[in-house]
Amino acid sequence: MSAGVTTVGVELGARRYDVRIGAIEPAAIAGAIADALGSVTGAAVLVDENVSARSPRVAPLVEALGARLPNVKRFDLRAGEACKTLSEIERTCQWLAENGYDRRGAIVGVGGGAATDHAGFAAAVYLRGVKFALVPTTLLAMVDASVGGKTAVDLPAGKNLVGAFHQPSSVVADLGFLDTLPAREIRAGLAEVVKCGFIADAEVLDILERLPAAPDAKLPPAVAAELVARAVRVKAEVVAEDETESGRRAILNFGHTVGHALEAASNYGLLHGEAVGLGMLAALSLGEARGLGTPALTARAKALLARLGLPVDLAPRLSAPHGADVLSRIAVDKKRRGAAIRFVFVPSAGDTKLVDVSPDEIAAHFLQRGAGSRA
Repeated sequence: MSAGVTTVGVELGARRYDVRIGAIEPAAIAGAIADALGSVTGAAVLVDENVSARSPRVAPLVEALGARLPNVKRFDLRAGEACKTLSEIERTCQWLAENGYDRRGAIVGVGGGAATDHAGFAAAVYLRGVKFALVPTTLLAMVDASVGGKTAVDLPAGKNLVGAFHQPSSVVADLGFLDTLPAREIRAGLAEVVKCGFIADAEVLDILERLPAAPDAKLPPAVAAELVARAVRVKAEVVAEDETESGRRAILNFGHTVGHALEAASNYGLLHGEAVGLGMLAALSLGEARGLGTPALTARAKALLARLGLPVDLAPRLSAPHGADVLSRIAVDKKRRGAAIRFVFVPSAGDTKLVDVSPDEIAAHFLQRGAGSRA
């Protein structure tokens, strides 16, 4: 493995795996994935078509995988969230079958969070489950989507409503992919890093607040490596304790209840991280109203998100009449339990509290009392 690589283990007993983080050469990525997959009859490499077009690292990676694994074939996925539908999963599974991949075959997903979700879900359902590995290429996928075994696709009713828990055999986060990542996607990924700071590792917030206020600039390599490693450690520790979200893992949803609704209501014009940033402001606002937060904490979050170049205009997005569509989508949130949604509050940086909240209470807070003074 290349020098300067950080390895974080996701400790799940017999299904444990490593997340490797660093500027990693294709041969080393292929070696790590081949070692983790073990004896397989073939490997299907599913690649986000945008990554194929913009990154010179894709072709050497596929070639390196072909040198280490049998029957390596490449299949390009529709870019971004467009690949996260049941019809696209059907297209992928049909291709897998036509190309002879059997139950000892494997999938390697290369791309952002949508592509890694697609690859993981296809691996979970094809022939009732095959092995898979991931090479996340966006900051958001590196710090969140590729780790933890949550795989899903969207429905018209909402985001990530059809999915499965299926753990990868290996995750390799090659920071070199960030060199060609658009600045907007870097900023969106930083929102998930902010989330990790609020729910578990408050020092992350200090690191982000020390960054120059230049949202279009690339992250310094050392800073990127530290932030990715810290975020992955947070997620790995939580997942190891609660793999299938029966308890503590729910804290990883901070900002996601309202965030997913905003994202879907925008027809995915908002990037996931942008929506999650707004969702964190919404959660902090509602937390204040419930005595589970402070104005200072909300102000800190808003200032940090704005400094990172993320949208903070929550009030107009949740006010009538536009907010009615957003808030109606919360009622079909996958975290709903009966008449309530398990909501994540952050009373102070690094601390969380899970509370069941009704969709009506959420709607009343933002539509009747207004979000402007609290976000």
